Amino acid sequence: MRIVAGVLFLSYLVIVLTWWLQYAIAAVFVIRFVVTAVRGPRDVWRRPALWGLLSAGSAFAFLATVAYGMSSMKSHFKKDPGDPCHIDDDVLGNEPILDWPLSDTGCGGYESVPAFVNPVIFLFAAVLLASTVAVITTWRRARARAE
Repeated sequence: MRIVAGVLFLSYLVIVLTWWLQYAIAAVFVIRFVVTAVRGPRDVWRRPALWGLLSAGSAFAFLATVAYGMSSMKSHFKKDPGDPCHIDDDVLGNEPILDWPLSDTGCGGYESVPAFVNPVIFLFAAVLLASTVAVITTWRRARARAE
């Protein structure tokens, strides 16, 4: 059980600390999607691989935005010992550590998560959902045409 907890914690740290790399990977997928859509053949919109590029790019952007929002929470990630922002033991009693939408008012009553984070998370989640639906429908149509 300790190994599983350790792996989950390390995965969590990697995601939170490498949000900038995830944005770069998302940009590569989205640029590839645009180039393929513009320069591809006429029926490129019917291919599931095209929508898979957009789906992968939006998934990476979604994770990167969540990680950026989490890394900007001052009271959840104490950055130095003299930092006045902290979580009291009373707060940890019944409250979840991570609220949705991302919010952190534990440091002097002001919001430490930037205002753009939650709408951008919603936008990337909507694009991910729409592109996943497009992958499934184009894949089913292509399979039906092949039969």
